[in-house]
Amino acid sequence: MEENAILIKKLKIEQLDSVVSLLKSFNLVYEDIKAHFVNFSVALDNNKIIGCAGFEKHDEIGLLRSVAVSLEFQGKGVGHMLIKSILKNAEQEGIKVFYLLTDTASSFFSKFGFKIVSRTEVDERIKTTYEYSEACSEKAIVMIKHL
Repeated sequence: MEENAILIKKLKIEQLDSVVSLLKSFNLVYEDIKAHFVNFSVALDNNKIIGCAGFEKHDEIGLLRSVAVSLEFQGKGVGHMLIKSILKNAEQEGIKVFYLLTDTASSFFSKFGFKIVSRTEVDERIKTTYEYSEACSEKAIVMIKHL
């Protein structure tokens, strides 16, 4: 695989089912993705979706979510490409502070400047999201990044 063969594009509504399938395969939150799909990107290899990432916008606060890369493409820079794209998009949308929840990938996200934060320090707008309030366990690590 050549790195330049991978394209990062905005998610199109007709790609939603493929992204949901990818998220389900990793037991990630997918139930409310349609409400936020305008802030999602996909990684494409020969027009096949191999990764996704997105964010929810709550005024100037963002929630990074649904980051997944097909197993065969993990460790090849696809996740980095997706995160860089999402951070750029979020900044353009006026996001000043980004949160995320993760069970297993805190070391990955720390490479992008995310820091672990206590749940008591989380903005109320994030606490009301489906992902925070219902979908993720209370054991999930919360991380923050100021853009």
